[in-house]
Amino acid sequence: MLITSCASLNSFPHKTAADLGDGINIGNSLDVITDADGSGSDETCWGNPVISRDYIKFLKKSGFKTIRLPVTWAEHMALTEDYTIDKKWMDRVSEVVSWIISEDMHVIINLHHDGGTSKTSWIQKKEIPYEVRLDRYKKVWTQICENFKDYSHNLIFEAMNEVGFDGWTDDSYHQLNILNQAFVDIVRKSGGKNSDRLIMVSGYWTDVDASCDSRFKLPSDSVKDRLMLSLHYYTPSAFTISMDKNNEYWYAEKWGDEKDFAELKSKFEKLKEFYIDKGIPVVIGEYGCIDSKDYDSVILWLKSVRKICHDYDVVPVLWENGKYVNRKAPFGFGKIYSQVLN
Repeated sequence: MLITSCASLNSFPHKTAADLGDGINIGNSLDVITDADGSGSDETCWGNPVISRDYIKFLKKSGFKTIRLPVTWAEHMALTEDYTIDKKWMDRVSEVVSWIISEDMHVIINLHHDGGTSKTSWIQKKEIPYEVRLDRYKKVWTQICENFKDYSHNLIFEAMNEVGFDGWTDDSYHQLNILNQAFVDIVRKSGGKNSDRLIMVSGYWTDVDASCDSRFKLPSDSVKDRLMLSLHYYTPSAFTISMDKNNEYWYAEKWGDEKDFAELKSKFEKLKEFYIDKGIPVVIGEYGCIDSKDYDSVILWLKSVRKICHDYDVVPVLWENGKYVNRKAPFGFGKIYSQVLN
C-alpha cells in the first residue's frame, strides 16, 4: 500500500500545488518521433526551433513555475539487449533540464512517445512479449536515473505518457500497474537525490475516469509524501480535439453551458474523492484545446480548467506544441493564451 502520514493528508497536495504553480509543456520538441528505425531524429523534425535558454527565461518571466519537457527516447537508443541511450541525446536532454533548473523552476521529464502508436514506439507494442517490454522499460529508466541522480530536486520524473492496454488481457490495468511499480522501485534504488525525488506515476491512459477505478493501483513507495499522480484533461474531446464537423456525435463547436460546467466539476470531485482527500497530489500534465472552435468557448474552457485546478489543489500544466507561443525572439503568446494566462 502507499505510504502516507496522517499529518500530510491535508498539506501535501496543497503544498505541492503551490510549489509547482502553473506549468507549461514544451511539446513537439524533445518528444519528436519519426519512425526512423533507430537512426534518430532531432527536436526540430516537427517544425519547432531548437529549445533555447532565452525561451526558458521567457517562460519564467511569464509566471510559470513548472515546465513539462516531454522526451521520446525510442529513436535514441541501441536496439540491442542493453538499450543504451545515445550520449548525444542524453546530453541534450540534460542541457535543457539544467537551463530550467537554473531558473529555479521545476522540470518534468518522461518517456513520451515510447508509449505511443508510431512504428518505433514500443511500450504498447502487442507483438513484443510483455517481459521484453518490461525489461526494456527498466533498462531505460535505470539509465535516466543514473544520469540525473545528482540533479536538484526541482527535477521530477514522470513514468510514461498516455499508456493503456485495453483488451489485451482479462485485466488490462495489470500491465500498467506493474510498469508504475517498476518505475518507482528503479528511481528509489538508484540513489542520490532520486532516493526522495518527487515522482509522477501515470494514470490509466492518464484519463480521470479510467484512473478513478479500483483496477488502477497506486504503487508502493519507500518514501513518504513524494508520489504524485499524472493525468491529462481534454474533456469533452468532441470540443477540445475533434475537427470532424460531419460527425454529430463527436463534434462540438461550443462549450460552456450548465451541463458542461457540471461535467467539469464532477471530474474534479472524483479526483478529490479518490486521490486529493487521501493525500495524493494530482498533476494535470496536459490540458488544452484546438483553437479552431468558437473563440469565446475556447477561452472559457481554458480559463475554467485552469481555475478548477487551482480550486482543487491540482497542478495545471498547459499543453503547448509550438502553435500558440512564439518560441523565437521576440517571444510571445498568441491571442488566446495571452487572455487565459492573465
